[in-house]
Amino acid sequence: MPRQSLAAVTSAIDSLLAGAVDPQSMPAAIEQVRQLFDGSKACLGHVGAVPEDHAAFATHVDEALQQRCFGDLADDFMSMAGTVRSRVRPGQVYRDTEVLGVQEFRSSRLWREWMQPQDMYGGLACRFAETGPSYYFFDVQRGRMQEAFDGADAELLQRMQPVLNRVAEIHRHVGRLQLQLDLARGALDTIAVGMVVVDADMTIVYANEEADEILSCPDSALALRQGRLFARQPAEQRGLRGLIDAALRSAADALEPVRSSMILRGQDGSQAISACVMPARRSASLGQPQRQVMIALRTLRAAADPACSLRQLFDLTDTEARFACALAAGMSLADAADAQRVRISTARTHLARIFQKTQTRQQSQLVSLLRSAMLPLRVR
Repeated sequence: MPRQSLAAVTSAIDSLLAGAVDPQSMPAAIEQVRQLFDGSKACLGHVGAVPEDHAAFATHVDEALQQRCFGDLADDFMSMAGTVRSRVRPGQVYRDTEVLGVQEFRSSRLWREWMQPQDMYGGLACRFAETGPSYYFFDVQRGRMQEAFDGADAELLQRMQPVLNRVAEIHRHVGRLQLQLDLARGALDTIAVGMVVVDADMTIVYANEEADEILSCPDSALALRQGRLFARQPAEQRGLRGLIDAALRSAADALEPVRSSMILRGQDGSQAISACVMPARRSASLGQPQRQVMIALRTLRAAADPACSLRQLFDLTDTEARFACALAAGMSLADAADAQRVRISTARTHLARIFQKTQTRQQSQLVSLLRSAMLPLRVR
């Protein structure tokens, strides 16, 4: 291989590191490395503990053939990978035809049905960042009309080992962050409180499922206009704008109130919303803080029947759960008895059993416990 310029190698390395942070740019980075080695095809892959964890970034992807990697050829791939793994130590650069043998390699179903159609006649590869059954690999191939890789090619790939290890380390870290982000978003989508993040111009940066429902309701006191949050009533818009400005100031001024709340009633009050505005805190590791505000939203409507949850939490019977819900809603024991169409003496018997099961002694204590136990979760 002709000696590559330092600029070409450095550019390829920069692209790989950028691709580790932004997976969408990784295919372009792999293409740049393919050109660096004058290959017919190149691939950076990850083999996980289970097939769902496998991943690959390749050049000139044939979708039909790519699907076969995880379909009828999956066992052939894993068998060949197992053979290579048993014969080559981590970090060692190798030629696939030397490790597998030209005859064994080219008589395999994998080569005949998958590699040969993609002009993959001989590869230079390495395995790295091995952790238990999980590892990364890089493979670059030459075509039928090209010369085989030589010692200079192998030396270049060996020198790129530290970079590839760093790419794997970053990729794993980004994967963990993405998993945490997905879990956090999933958790926010389960609560019956709308959570919105807006910037200084009130442009929506994030909204959970409950917030999406609130903002998409045509009668809601809050809505979206060209991607920005706005209150339908001008006076309420000015009030909300003021709370957002105060929250932005509080991020830099400890004397400013951290949280501020207001009720937005809209035109007729039928879809009134309680809003709590606070600064959106960011980790110091993320650099300069952005001017963003988090807003918690709750529609002022009757809560969903919590009887099922109370039955499970305190082992109440259906009748006891109905009494508990009535008391938590603010009814007196006499009103609850009337609503359930039972005598007051029967209601007192139910109340005594509820006291016993909830380990409370007074009705006020019981009501406080029941209200705190009712989690604001969305009904699925």
